[in-house]
Parts: sequence; C-alpha cells; structure tokens
Amino acid sequence: MARASRPAAAISVILVLFWAGWLSAPGYADGPAPDDHVNHLGLAIGPVHNLHEKSSFLGLGLEYERLLSVWNRSLGIGVAAEMVFDEHRHYVVSLLACFHPVRPLTLSVAPGIMFIDRNGSESRAAVHFGAEYEFEAGWVVLAPAVEIGFAGDDVHLMLGLHLGFGF
Repeated sequence: MARASRPAAAISVILVLFWAGWLSAPGYADGPAPDDHVNHLGLAIGPVHNLHEKSSFLGLGLEYERLLSVWNRSLGIGVAAEMVFDEHRHYVVSLLACFHPVRPLTLSVAPGIMFIDRNGSESRAAVHFGAEYEFEAGWVVLAPAVEIGFAGDDVHLMLGLHLGFGF
C-alpha cells in the first residue's frame, strides 16, 4: 500500500468498527446511565502522521474526564496531554470537552497549547478533535480512536488504541 493511502485506509477501518459497534450495541442509544462511572482516566497510543511533513511517529496521550450531571451525563470536561516522539518532540496540554451522543461513542474537542522542542522551546495554539468507540470489559475500556490536531501549519492525524478506566 502506498504511504499516502495508509491514513485513509486506517480511518476507513476505524469508521467501519464504529459503525459495526453502533449497530451491535442495543440499549446504548439512550446515552450514559445515571449509575455509570463519572470519572474516566485514559491512555491512548498509536502512530501520529504529520500531514504537512508526510512523516509518522509514535504518539502517547493521557486524559482525565469528568461527566457532568446534565443531559443524562452526555457531556464531560477534563484535561489532556499528548506527546509525539518525533525529531522535535511535540508536547500538547489541553482542556478537554467530550460529548457522548450514544453510550459507547465519544466525540471530543481539546483546545490547548503545543510546545515544540527545537533549538530552544517554541509554543503555539493547538486544537484536537477526536472520536473513539468504547468496548467495555468490566471496569476497563478499549476503544479504537482517531484524532486530528491543528497547530499553526502542523496537521497531525493519530490512529490508535485508547485504554481507559472508569471510577
């Protein structure tokens, strides 16, 4: 497969998983139940593709979300941090807002600041948009995740796996 088509193929696979999971999850369409956990701690790992530079590196993300008691706990807020292990080391610190239109689906937006370690430190405003589809195994959540981030002329696409814990 050509290098440029890998992100498109991975996005297609993740979208098919989201769609298949949605169809096979009866009862989830009502949104989070009031007795579900209200705190979530998650770790995401996967390749991050820089669309401008056409290069890929390992990415690692950490997030904390607290569900709000509005709209049947379909909204959450929190904080997120991300590191991309490229030659410049990108670090992003963000506020996190999540929407759960159906129980296993999470849509997120995370405005923040990206720090780049090049010959001294550089920073710029950043925003990340993400989607993940959760598969619960007791108190552990596994989710394929896709995220796109914008910071200046940098555009990053992450396709990875989210491991989370509710409490």
